[in-house]
Amino acid sequence: MAVMLLLTPSCKFIKNNNPFGKKAREAVALQQQQEAFRRADSIKVAAAEIAREQELQAELARIAEQEAAAKAREKYHIIVGSFLTPDYAASWLNHCKEMGYDAKIVSMNGGRWNLVSADSYQTVREAWNALPSFESNFEMGAWIYSGE
Repeated sequence: MAVMLLLTPSCKFIKNNNPFGKKAREAVALQQQQEAFRRADSIKVAAAEIAREQELQAELARIAEQEAAAKAREKYHIIVGSFLTPDYAASWLNHCKEMGYDAKIVSMNGGRWNLVSADSYQTVREAWNALPSFESNFEMGAWIYSGE
């Protein structure tokens, strides 16, 4: 009887070596492999999205920092035109740029006026010293606006 038990294979042995269930086992193994690849791919995609988001956040922070630094540098503007109509302000801005000035449009705090700034300075003394040259170049005159 002991010999017979040793020679008789177990149910697990028969189940694993059954030639009829081989395709089903291969299909299950293939599905498990595909699921593992899908998970790995999802992790890679998520990591790439996180990296892109971090780069975007860093870029936005850098731009905000540059804008704050530029705003701090440009406290006093030499205004050579003020317009209610944005199209007129843009036209005068282009004219000032053609004249060689580093012109830009500055909006008044809470106002409807679009101010055309021919140049800007960090201190009021620098702006006052530069004002006479702008007054002589622009027929309408020029004035200083504090953008604070």
